[in-house]
Amino acid sequence: MQSTVFTILFVKLLCLTLHGMTAVLAELPSPSNIRITSINMGLVLEWDPPQNHTGNLTYRSEYKGKSIRNSYQVVCLDTTALCCDFTRHLNKFGVYTFQVRAEREGETSHWVETKEFVMDEHTTLGPPSVTLVSSGANIEVSIEDPVLRISEFKEIYNHATFNVAYWKEGQEKKVTRMNGIQLHEVVLELEQWTRYCFQVWVVTERFFKQSQPSNVTCESTAKAKDRPWVMALGMFVVMAVSVPLVVLAFWHCYRVVRFLRPKVKLPGHFTVYLLDPQCSSILALQSSPQPDEVYHEVLPTWTQG
Repeated sequence: MQSTVFTILFVKLLCLTLHGMTAVLAELPSPSNIRITSINMGLVLEWDPPQNHTGNLTYRSEYKGKSIRNSYQVVCLDTTALCCDFTRHLNKFGVYTFQVRAEREGETSHWVETKEFVMDEHTTLGPPSVTLVSSGANIEVSIEDPVLRISEFKEIYNHATFNVAYWKEGQEKKVTRMNGIQLHEVVLELEQWTRYCFQVWVVTERFFKQSQPSNVTCESTAKAKDRPWVMALGMFVVMAVSVPLVVLAFWHCYRVVRFLRPKVKLPGHFTVYLLDPQCSSILALQSSPQPDEVYHEVLPTWTQG
């Protein structure tokens, strides 16, 4: 009798053990390689599918703030994607924890949780925008701050400077660096007829963060332009020399014209006399052709006495 009872208990215990082992073996594996990608205050949680599992899985991902009273909030549910974008749910100064699990037809894996993530400290700053404008031998470098997804750059990193590196194209090893620039526009006087390439970083005083480098941008210089005061002095010299020469030329021209076309006027009484009709006839006779004179040669007569 006792052996029979013992046998029954042993069978039941064996069944329970096998059932437990089956349940354990049937449990879904969890996602692996969970990671946070955050650039310019955007935040995306990414993960890899469970290892050695090829079934049709969906995923559930959540987040919560640092406060004890906060509980996890669902953002992505029943998604087959291996990522979830939390950006629009977060605060620029928030501290958050994220978690994700795999699901399939009512079965779920264990949660996989991240470490605390501080938005303004841990996010990566993207590259600034750089524009080059060439003017003679000068190149003006215009820099724009990275564009954040949930805030204005200056609202978080209000003390930031720029590091600028530039070099002649093809001479990347001979780099000139300028660090700690506070202005968004810098004008550099460089060699004429030379092509220069630039790259810029943002450095913040808050958390001493350095941004990703900007794209390499190149621009060519041309012939140097004279400075304004040099141009003004040159114009003054030209005017000081050319004006007297022009006046002198006009004076000589005037004298030549006066010589070739003198302005001589007859006295008034001559003008009246010449306008008289009798005088006019005399003038007409004087102006008519003169008749040929007829004359005979007279020979001298010598007398003896």
